[in-house]
Amino acid sequence: MTYYVSLVLALAIAGVGCVVRRRSVFWGQAMMVAGCIGCVGCIAWQVRQTLFTPEAKGPDRGQAVVGYYLANQVLSKIPENEGSILLFFPPDSVMDSERVGTYAGTFSRVLGACPGLKVHALTLAVPDRAAKAGQIDLASFQRAASNAPSALAYVSFAGVPADIENFRHAEAQPPGFFVFDPWGTTNWLAALRKGRVSTVIIPRPDVQPGAGDEISGEPAEVFKQLYLMATPATADEIAAKLGVK
Repeated sequence: MTYYVSLVLALAIAGVGCVVRRRSVFWGQAMMVAGCIGCVGCIAWQVRQTLFTPEAKGPDRGQAVVGYYLANQVLSKIPENEGSILLFFPPDSVMDSERVGTYAGTFSRVLGACPGLKVHALTLAVPDRAAKAGQIDLASFQRAASNAPSALAYVSFAGVPADIENFRHAEAQPPGFFVFDPWGTTNWLAALRKGRVSTVIIPRPDVQPGAGDEISGEPAEVFKQLYLMATPATADEIAAKLGVK
C-alpha cells in the first residue's frame, strides 16, 4: 500500500510540475525532476523487495519429525478413527509458540487423512523453574485435561512424571500415552514396561542440541540421526543405551 501511495504522489508532483512550468520554468522543471526521481525510487524499492526479500523460514525438520513419528504411532495404535486426541505442551518458558506450532501442525497434518480425529492442544500450568528442569508433576496433567473431552490417546510433548500410571480422565479404559521427552529422562520407563505408555521419543544422548539445523533428508534419516524411540518391546534396550538398568 505504501508503494502505491508513494508512486501516485511522485506522479502527481511531476504532473503539477508540467502545469507550473508554463508560468515558472525553474520551479516547473524542479517539480518534474523531483517527481521523476520519486518514481525511479519507488520502482527501485519494489524491485529490491521482489528480488532480495528472504524467503520465510520453514519449520525445523528436527522438530517436525517428532510430530510426524508420534502421529503415525497414534494412528497405528488407536482402535477408532473418530474422537479426540489430547496434546500436552509445556509452558511458553520452555517451548515457544513457533516450536509448539511445528509439533502440533505436523501432528495434525498426518492425522488429516482421518477427518473424524480432532486434535486438542493443552498447555501445562507449571512454575517456570520446575518446567525448565523437566519437573512436571501429575497434577499438572490432571488440571490441563480436566475440561477437555474424553480421548482416544494422550500425546505429551513435555515428557511424563514417574507416576503417570495414576493419570485418570473421563475414560473407563484409560488410553495410552505417546510421549516426547525433550529432557531425555527415564521417568516413563516403568509405565512403558507396563504398557501404560505406548511410545517414547527422546533425543539421542550423543547428539548436540541444534544439530537438526544441519541435517537434511527423508524423515526416517533425520529421525535416526537425532532421536531414539522406545516401545514396551524395546524398553530395556533403550534403557541400556541411556545407562539405566
